[in-house]
Amino acid sequence: MMVDRPATASTLLTVASGQAFSTNLIPTAVGNATKLFDVDAALTDTSISGAYIDEIWFQYTKRNILYIDAQAATSGTYSQSGTTQTVTLANHNLQVGQKVYLDYTSGSGVDETLTVTAVTATTFVGTSAASATTTGNVSVYLPIDICFYLVSTSSVTNTNQFYPLFVSSIPAIAVNQYFSLTEQNVLPLISHPVPQSASTKLRGLMLRRGQALYAAVSGPSSLTNGFYVGVQAGYY
Repeated sequence: MMVDRPATASTLLTVASGQAFSTNLIPTAVGNATKLFDVDAALTDTSISGAYIDEIWFQYTKRNILYIDAQAATSGTYSQSGTTQTVTLANHNLQVGQKVYLDYTSGSGVDETLTVTAVTATTFVGTSAASATTTGNVSVYLPIDICFYLVSTSSVTNTNQFYPLFVSSIPAIAVNQYFSLTEQNVLPLISHPVPQSASTKLRGLMLRRGQALYAAVSGPSSLTNGFYVGVQAGYY
């Protein structure tokens, strides 16, 4: 029988994984992942058998009106014809539908948030808000990729002890300074009967006693400004 004992945590996530997730999801060092939630990893609380997590959210550490500057912008080039904007940037790792902030540093491009409509390994395309014919250099604020890991030991001594669960990608635009994995349908949810009730409740990621949830950020360096990662959960 699942009996709730509420739990909430908030942890500042500032480090990076040491490599791009396009290379490997596993952090390059144990210290490059941060523990977010612990389900009695030390096995000292015999009153619980596990926990569920039904909400994970990110809160950026400051307020910016245009973009999230958690990671430094990446330099690329652009070529605009009419409203079609083509940006050349190696290893951008963008996907169709994602939004990216562009800070044009030469040419007559007007700084903007662009929605990606097509990609290759080295370019991405979108529709600019203003029509122009111009080329130049551009600083690109790419989405921040964060991988969540399951760890089943109280003492992490090797990166092979991190088991990737899923990756969340946060486009670096102002509206995402608060970003909920539940609202974005990233966090898995299940319906489960509620004790002493005929109803059901949506319960999320299930962890057994002795496990913990960690996270790491894609990229070669620490975040300039981090995210507070909130976890709403319940023990059972």
